[in-house]
Amino acid sequence: MIEVKNLFFKYNKSHEYAVNGISFDINEGEIFGFLGPNGAGKSTTQKILTGILPVQEGEIYLRKERIEKFNNDYFNAIGVSFEQPNIYGKLTGKENLDFFASMYDYPVQSSSNLLKMVDLDSAANKKAGEYSKGMQQRLVFARSLINRPKILFLDEPVSGLDPSNAVLIKEIIKGLRKQNTTIFLTTHNMTVADELCD
Repeated sequence: MIEVKNLFFKYNKSHEYAVNGISFDINEGEIFGFLGPNGAGKSTTQKILTGILPVQEGEIYLRKERIEKFNNDYFNAIGVSFEQPNIYGKLTGKENLDFFASMYDYPVQSSSNLLKMVDLDSAANKKAGEYSKGMQQRLVFARSLINRPKILFLDEPVSGLDPSNAVLIKEIIKGLRKQNTTIFLTTHNMTVADELCD
């Protein structure tokens, strides 16, 4: 599904590579665990694969075709859930999802169904800025599923969640694997990796 060859990345003014010549393959329908301690380049690699940062050196292939430039077809096929919630605090949970859904030019999942899936339906009309950290994390996770992505990038998806909500999110992730969704899971939590990753 995804093949990465000799990927390098260096931030401006830095003398060292944040990503230093990594290569890996991810099979379709696989939960691929991307592990490492803080500062190892995990988030940088994820930002490159999601088109936030440019490819400086190296090659990325999707279904054996080299990606020269990320385009709308690619962005329409992926979902991204960041570790740090990035939501609009003055909008409600439902308004957040509806806003992001409006950016797609084809049918998307219902915001009400997504909020119910992550147990936020009772807070659908509450401003997201008033959500707890765990609620915000679940909202960001729900947002990553709006477009029924073929490839899902998850950065520490259960960080900050209480045990019951962590179980809920892990069960959703396992269900997505059964639907043949390819999942790139970034974590330093070996328990999560052991439970979820192929």
